[in-house]
Amino acid sequence: MNSWPRRIYRSLSLLLAAFGTACTATSHAIAMDLVGYNYTDRYVAAYSVNGYPGANIYPHEGGGKFVCCISVPAEWQPGMTVTVKWSGKRNTNPIPWKTRIVDVPPYTSKDRGHLAVHFFPNDEVKVLVTTKIVGHPDYPYPYPDEGVGR
Repeated sequence: MNSWPRRIYRSLSLLLAAFGTACTATSHAIAMDLVGYNYTDRYVAAYSVNGYPGANIYPHEGGGKFVCCISVPAEWQPGMTVTVKWSGKRNTNPIPWKTRIVDVPPYTSKDRGHLAVHFFPNDEVKVLVTTKIVGHPDYPYPYPDEGVGR
């Protein structure tokens, strides 16, 4: 074999090996929907979690728009965090992008349904991996009703 076909063969072999490694590395992650809840007086025009985009959320609303998909480890790991970025409006004034690194509370395989992002007053953000929806008796955060954050 001359050097040109040999280089092609080696390149393809390395590419296939890298592809196989990448597939193995991501086999411990699962895809789930992303949903947001807004407990503030501000419109969340856009948000993302680790770069995965979510839908806009009106003040004191949420839960109606699920966006596919975000990749989450199949098993919770101690010290696990996500990066949440968001922007919005208060009345007609734009709000600059904000970023928070948020702890991910422990979850089990029975909790793996969707990743819920909760926007609270004072730029507090919490996330939750859950199969439950807001309003369920075991849900840790209340529904974003009128009066929250006022």
